[in-house]
Amino acid sequence: MTFPKKVCTPYRKLFFLSLIWTVLFILMIPAASSVAGAVSSPVHTEVQVNLLNLRTGPSTAYTRIQGLPSGTPLEVLFQEKEWLLVRLKDGTTGWVDGKYTGFTSNLADKLPPVIGEKATVTVNLLNVRLGAGLNYQRINQLHLYDTVTVYFHEGDWVLIRLGDETSGWVYREYTSFTPQAAGTEPQIPDINAASETPPSAPHQQLTSAEEEEQYPYHVIVTSTPLRLREQPQLNSTPLGELTKDMVLIVLDKTKEDWLQVELPDGRQGWVAGWCTQKLEEDNKNSEKKGTDPLIRLAAVTADILRVRSGPGLDYTQIGRVFCGNHLLIQQEQNGWYYVRTPTGQYGWVSSEYTTPVNIVSRGNSSAKAYDVTQYQNITVVIDPGHGGQDKGATGISGLKEKNVNLTVALYLEELLRARGFNVVMTRKNDTSLTLAERAALAEKAKADLFISIHANASLNNKYASGTETYYYQNKKTSPQSLYLASLIQQEVSAALKLPSLGVKKAPFHVLRETSMPAALVELAFLSNAVDETILASDHCLKLAAEALYRAVLRYYNLNQ
Repeated sequence: MTFPKKVCTPYRKLFFLSLIWTVLFILMIPAASSVAGAVSSPVHTEVQVNLLNLRTGPSTAYTRIQGLPSGTPLEVLFQEKEWLLVRLKDGTTGWVDGKYTGFTSNLADKLPPVIGEKATVTVNLLNVRLGAGLNYQRINQLHLYDTVTVYFHEGDWVLIRLGDETSGWVYREYTSFTPQAAGTEPQIPDINAASETPPSAPHQQLTSAEEEEQYPYHVIVTSTPLRLREQPQLNSTPLGELTKDMVLIVLDKTKEDWLQVELPDGRQGWVAGWCTQKLEEDNKNSEKKGTDPLIRLAAVTADILRVRSGPGLDYTQIGRVFCGNHLLIQQEQNGWYYVRTPTGQYGWVSSEYTTPVNIVSRGNSSAKAYDVTQYQNITVVIDPGHGGQDKGATGISGLKEKNVNLTVALYLEELLRARGFNVVMTRKNDTSLTLAERAALAEKAKADLFISIHANASLNNKYASGTETYYYQNKKTSPQSLYLASLIQQEVSAALKLPSLGVKKAPFHVLRETSMPAALVELAFLSNAVDETILASDHCLKLAAEALYRAVLRYYNLNQ
């Protein structure tokens, strides 16, 4: 139908105006939604070199996941200096060096904001994966109460940053992270509190047995930075910062899970207990059974044994140990040992390629009721090496040789005096003595035996381990000195269960300048983390003293 010109003109104008407004309204809807979507729209770039390594962390020091050829598309999630946290098309997440991609500074403003919340792990052995799903490769495992930083949340999974700065995906349900409700502001973490922020997941309720915890016991630092504090509270004065994997002696514990600890260098203070993990030790259980506490070692029998991040062959290799090395066993699981290696590293090794060794007391060296007048004419000089300003060697965790030597010497003195021997100590406290003064003191006392106690160290070989004993071969009493050294070597190496490095000749001043039979024992190596742990154990130092006591008794053909 056609309208006369005069009739249709106003309707036509109205029709066109309505049409224009309708089109504008329709156009505005997608425009508005596209602007809103731009805030969270993915930022893409691609690889611009022939082969670019994808890594678990933001530097070339981290493990290589795979190589990416030129042109590989990347979704950029986060930037740290020149490094980019990216996701591949298959969902794999990792870090690449941004300068080898098409990423530019103007794209940085378009990156999605990270959540940034601290979260704690609420189960033991939580798998960390390369992508948000069970089908992705496992690259790490977290322990109960480990602290992580949440970057992104996606369905049932969260992308986290670990304490060692690597990244990966974990199942959200097994963390304390709770997604923010829509429209609420994300919680900003307290940077100063760092990983000391108490976990939002409740700790396990203590049983009556745990409430009666037997002190001291050992824990290992699992989250950093962890501060040693003057008092058990976050606002207390920091006394220092502790490194991950440092072993601490726990002296006391509050209901709020603050631990009073002693560091390897002797310092004391308080740390957040939720940033540590108790080391499994047999001391408490063995005491309940009426037996001596023990330290468990594993002697490596394979030429090369891999240290892994978890108890199985599918876990990442994180180190190596070698035939003859002694490892400190912390835990055992399905044919695998969680150990501390000679270099101080913690990890898992297959028990199939080790021989377990327990350091326990022989139980027959304690002082008994003897006729103490029978041996009072036998004078034994005990010489704790070093002292005062002369610390001697220092262990990798800060243990000082002078303190080890003195502790063993005092225990040995007690045993010998109880048996009736006349004992002369070159020092009974932390004082300085020259070598000449030590030898002169032994000569003045007209000693029958001279025993110098030391701990060893190697600057060039951190795997060096074991016991060795020295004598001087060019004096009248050298045959007797050799016999004494041989007995000491047999007893001490057997007691500490470390490699026997044998009896050796050396012109040490205290051996050369003393006229009586004399021997110098090097108990173990402070430069070896396992040996140092043994020397840090009061129980093991008592065993060393008992071994020296037995050597003296054997020298004089006395019953034990």
